Amino acid sequence: MKLHHVESNHQFEVDDKTGLLTGLTYTSPSGARGVGFATSLNIQSEGGERRAATGGVEYFDCKNQSQLTSQGPSLQKQGLDGISWHMPVAIGDINAELIYRLDRQSAAASFAIYFPGGQEVLIRNINLVFEIKLSADNWIINMPGNGLRKDIPIQILKSEVGISPVGGLRGSSSVVHLGSGKNGQIAIWPNNRVEIADLTLKNSGDNQVQLKIDTNFGSDLSQVSGVELEICKIDLSVPRYEDFASVFQDWLRKDGYVSPNNPPTWIDGAMIYEAQIGFSVFNEVHHYSPYPQVRDLINDLDQIHEYGFTCIQLMPKQPYPSYNIHDFWDIDTSYGNKEEIKELVKKAHKLGIKVILDILLHGVLDKEIIKIAADGVRSGPFADLISSETGDSFNTDVKDWNNYLIAWSRHILDFEKYWYEGSPAVSPLIAQHPDWFYRNSQQEVQGVYTKAFDARNSSWQDYFISACEFLMNELNIDGFRFDAPSYNDFPNWATWARGRAGASALGCLGLFDRLRPVLKGINPEALLYTEPSGHVFRQAMDLNYNYDEQWLVTSISEPSAQSAWGIRGAKDLATWVQERDRFLPNGSMTAHHIDSHDTFWWPSWGKKWRREQFDITKVKLLTLIFGSLPGPFMMFSGGEIGIEQLLPKLANVKRSKIWLTGEITWWTRESVPDGIFAISRKLDNQVSATLVNFTDKELSLKNDGAYQLKSVPLQIGQSIVVDAAQIKVPPFSGAVVEFEIG
Repeated sequence: MKLHHVESNHQFEVDDKTGLLTGLTYTSPSGARGVGFATSLNIQSEGGERRAATGGVEYFDCKNQSQLTSQGPSLQKQGLDGISWHMPVAIGDINAELIYRLDRQSAAASFAIYFPGGQEVLIRNINLVFEIKLSADNWIINMPGNGLRKDIPIQILKSEVGISPVGGLRGSSSVVHLGSGKNGQIAIWPNNRVEIADLTLKNSGDNQVQLKIDTNFGSDLSQVSGVELEICKIDLSVPRYEDFASVFQDWLRKDGYVSPNNPPTWIDGAMIYEAQIGFSVFNEVHHYSPYPQVRDLINDLDQIHEYGFTCIQLMPKQPYPSYNIHDFWDIDTSYGNKEEIKELVKKAHKLGIKVILDILLHGVLDKEIIKIAADGVRSGPFADLISSETGDSFNTDVKDWNNYLIAWSRHILDFEKYWYEGSPAVSPLIAQHPDWFYRNSQQEVQGVYTKAFDARNSSWQDYFISACEFLMNELNIDGFRFDAPSYNDFPNWATWARGRAGASALGCLGLFDRLRPVLKGINPEALLYTEPSGHVFRQAMDLNYNYDEQWLVTSISEPSAQSAWGIRGAKDLATWVQERDRFLPNGSMTAHHIDSHDTFWWPSWGKKWRREQFDITKVKLLTLIFGSLPGPFMMFSGGEIGIEQLLPKLANVKRSKIWLTGEITWWTRESVPDGIFAISRKLDNQVSATLVNFTDKELSLKNDGAYQLKSVPLQIGQSIVVDAAQIKVPPFSGAVVEFEIG
């Protein structure tokens, strides 16, 4: 069956018996070309629920239904954005409609599923597999913001790789661009912003690519009149990859993926110091306590200022309440002595240092949930691996969480007794506000290691907004970092939420939309900063974390960790960041780090700092590289050891006029050696460039008399040599070099 309309130059081909997509054709003045699809769909339904060993909800004994049967002719509809066809089908014993749209806006074609309500069906998940059949040619794949370098031949992609979804922690645009020399281009965009999907892609051989989408959609269809699940958008009319970013930016704008694009004036070029009060515990015997009390941090402010830091990010007090909620209004317990924190803020402001609070929203601790979480670890699949060595949890493929779950399990047991001692038997909020919490179908409160708040709940949003207002006004702070807002990435089967149980994981998005004008009303220069880097988290935020970049640190520093499709050197790293940024919503800003409490907490003791993982020269070069990227640079307290002389020089560079206002150029052209990372700013006839050689051989850049050396405000290793013919960068060295253009 062919679905086409004169308003569009695309045409769907669907199977008459199942209604599933079998092809897409694009017609242009130069002719028609198409891509074949073999599509399969499976619904997991009914079954039982139980707590997973590492928290959340998992299912068992589900019914798998993958047999689709057409239930009659399709119904064509004219919408605001184009034409759609609604095809009634039965998926096993579940009634549904497959929706095919040819859009006037955004990508040319899209696919969705609609479920009529009133059915006595409990959908647990929906899994789709698209086998994309390409014409015989040399196809190149790009997935900006993911674990591939630019322009990978699909033949190289021998293993399944994860794609960070738009709502993911290490999120990306999630768009996949496939291009060829003779057979055009195709872009596929899994763009669900309601659930956090699991996405993977692999080369299936013979010019075929497989895209898997686990939607994490869940719904009790008896509780709704109807519910629609968006799957993906597809477009065969896109240009080659080099020219695709501007088209994709238009898609983002039309679909509402936009950045506020008005961050506080002080944040670009800032240096953020992540400070911890109290102590953390590792392997039960190792304690880390950079600042036992707030007073210790106050006493260190002058040194922090000398290092060049312009913002303090104050973590919650360790080990209780740690990264969980006690009582937002109880500052003494949550962050440290309230009067001393006020003193800290006052002194910091006199030094020109802003102060933001790292604030939690995923749930509360009580003795009941701590015991459940710890018992789950002891009886779970990682119990025998607690003592095994773990590394950086963010240097592996986005689909691989094994390292993190081992480290997380160890973390729960390390902190168990401290959390237990400070917690109430049962949180009073459970009885006071029962609708604030995630529940299973038996209406029992659920969580990971806390009793999980559902940020979708408007009453809870009021509570959180009031807390933020109170903290801003009481402490005179300059904003917040919102920790792990999507931490509760599992379904909420509470009575009020079960119509779309999977939507709770991203319930914070509505909260942030409401919170931003409130905080900006208190202080227009307040910072809103969050941990996940997915596109949906950039809509109300001034700044996002860089989990998505962490794999680059290991790949550039440990060649043995490189995959055939990952980055191979310093220039690839620059290219990757450049491409990632081209596909972010315009105006998005990222905070860069190599050492944070997240990179510190999860590796084994003795391998926590980058200086323990790599030699100090590499750490200095990594600091220069990530500190030179557009946006702030941040560091966890203790990360400064060994690079004390470098930090103030880097801070001075980041605060210079040319770095704040100059035009950015990425030195990624073909003539630049693969081992060189280079980025520059240009203002009038002045250029300031970061040049880093991350190899053991001297490398040269052509000069042709264009750049005349003016000064070198920052140097690591041997000195860079500049003459009329070339710029010589010694092995494992780097510098910020100021030029005049000849």
